[in-house]
Amino acid sequence: MGILSFLFGCKNENRYKDKHGNEIIEKGDETYIIPAEYEKKGTTYKIFLRNETDKTVSIKDKFTLKPNDEKIFEFVDTDSLLFDIGPKIYFGDTGLEVDDKKGELAGIGGEYWEKYNVPDDVEYGFVIVPAGEGDM
Repeated sequence: MGILSFLFGCKNENRYKDKHGNEIIEKGDETYIIPAEYEKKGTTYKIFLRNETDKTVSIKDKFTLKPNDEKIFEFVDTDSLLFDIGPKIYFGDTGLEVDDKKGELAGIGGEYWEKYNVPDDVEYGFVIVPAGEGDM
């Protein structure tokens, strides 16, 4: 009886690789990502960034975003983005990584990609949000 309940309780899983070589496993309502090893080669990526806070945010040695401003820019995988509010975006061993201890950045995709009219040639998107409202 235990074997039957186990078999009927199993959810089908869907496995595939994304364009960055990461293995994606979808099982029921859950998604798992097994990151591929990332080798920095000086590759350039397009990133979308939008400021949804009421304060101006500066990205060191790059640019400043006023409230409700957005920008699409090229980002080389050997570089890093340092925000004056604390977060960092950089390429590590497994690809693009975010260091955001206060939860001030939210990665976007799906319906938010459409909401902000992000072009199809942009690889990554983030929204700057009030502390605690981002991905942690």
